[in-house]
Amino acid sequence: MKVSTKNEYGELKSVILGRPEGANWPTGDVFFDRMCNLSTYHKKLGRGPIPENIIQEAREDLFQVRNVLRDHGVTVYRPEIVDYTKQSMHYQAIENNSFLTTGMHSYSARDLILTVGNMAIECPTPFLSRYEEFQAYDVIKQDAIKDGCKWIAAPRPRMESAECMIKGSPAKVNLTERYPIFDAANVLKFDDKLLYMTSSTANRTGAKWLQNVVGTEFEVIVWDDIYVHAHIDSTLISLNKDTILINASRVDHEDKLPSFLKDHDKIWVSEIKERDFYNYPYASKWIGMNVLTINPELVLIDSVQKDLKKQLASKMKVIQTPLRHSRTLGGGHHCITCDLERS
Repeated sequence: MKVSTKNEYGELKSVILGRPEGANWPTGDVFFDRMCNLSTYHKKLGRGPIPENIIQEAREDLFQVRNVLRDHGVTVYRPEIVDYTKQSMHYQAIENNSFLTTGMHSYSARDLILTVGNMAIECPTPFLSRYEEFQAYDVIKQDAIKDGCKWIAAPRPRMESAECMIKGSPAKVNLTERYPIFDAANVLKFDDKLLYMTSSTANRTGAKWLQNVVGTEFEVIVWDDIYVHAHIDSTLISLNKDTILINASRVDHEDKLPSFLKDHDKIWVSEIKERDFYNYPYASKWIGMNVLTINPELVLIDSVQKDLKKQLASKMKVIQTPLRHSRTLGGGHHCITCDLERS
């Protein structure tokens, strides 16, 4: 299993496609709880297993994604099924039972594993509830290592209560800078550049650590003060070598773009179709612009995004498959896939 990827738009050769099986809303994760507390939605997110009918619909949708990828010559790997309802104790829990956590899911395969060059990094996510997810990728990990992949695990943050405080106006979760914290989905690859967006899921210390790990082959460029809550790929997507897709509600002026992107062709998305969701919207409507480039001429998007398809059609061919629970589970086509090899 070869790992070789430096951008988001080369011809996709192999990929990890996530799973909805076993999806669960966790208990005992102070960071997860505080992120949910910031929601303005009128209902609160419950805890425990996600209903099986939702899992089944999500499973059917991912099978369609798998088939499209295979039809275009992409080798698809899947994580193992894990029981995320089980409690796990982390090393910092010796004197504090509040760190006895249940898990979440492996639906969004891109969230935790950053592939760059011939390296795969298990990222220092702030979600304690997602550390059990790394188990799901162990078979993939061992196969990749056998074929020469440099697979490393970042030091895991403690995520004690005082280190993820809700502050500011508007309120957001502010991370400590005592140690590296970031999700893989805070990073986009642009050949020799890694665009790293700080947010409630990524601190500046994480960017410094990542630069030390990747060395001089890649430059880590920090993008500050754009979107405070989570990941980069509902704000900016790289479609091909010369074209980017931009969330105009978050990046309201070209001057907010990193300088190396200002000469790119730009598709500004001012509005997006809102997907329905089950019970609670874990992702905003902007997950609808979370698209996956299969090759420089072909992009995969959600079937409800008719207007987005029209915008993209001037640049690329478009394939549409449904992701009925992208908002329920928090992942679009880019989120649910983790590139292993692109040419």
